[in-house]
Amino acid sequence: MFARTADTIDEDLQIQAGADNLTRDELAEAGITGFFAIAREWGINNDEARILLGNPSRSRFYELRKGNPAACHSLGDDELDRLAYLTGIYAMLNILYSADSHTDWLRNESNLPADALYRPWGLGSPLQYMLSGQLKALSDIHEYVNAERGGM
Repeated sequence: MFARTADTIDEDLQIQAGADNLTRDELAEAGITGFFAIAREWGINNDEARILLGNPSRSRFYELRKGNPAACHSLGDDELDRLAYLTGIYAMLNILYSADSHTDWLRNESNLPADALYRPWGLGSPLQYMLSGQLKALSDIHEYVNAERGGM
């Protein structure tokens, strides 16, 4: 696995947004807007959304939720990485599953020990794993879903 840089994060967000000439600030605003729409669709509460964003302070989180441009423009590489992974996961789940069932997939817990052998989240649900707060968890789920849809 390679280290992601600000350039690769921006490139991923541009590809997902379908935009070639957006600035980092524009990508950040679009990413935050998309993230909160995804969070609503997935039934993610504010505490869970904060974890997925990397635990920003409560005041900063609510500024981001309001879409405050200054807050969006201050997103760091880690936060942009998280947005890229989450929007990618969302897009791939929409390819693989109907809108109703991809949320179920995220929350589906496995109690079969054999599942733990080939799923990065082991037992439990993909969402529980992502809510560990680790960037690696988002990366692992992104990689898993990408492989499921036939990507590399």
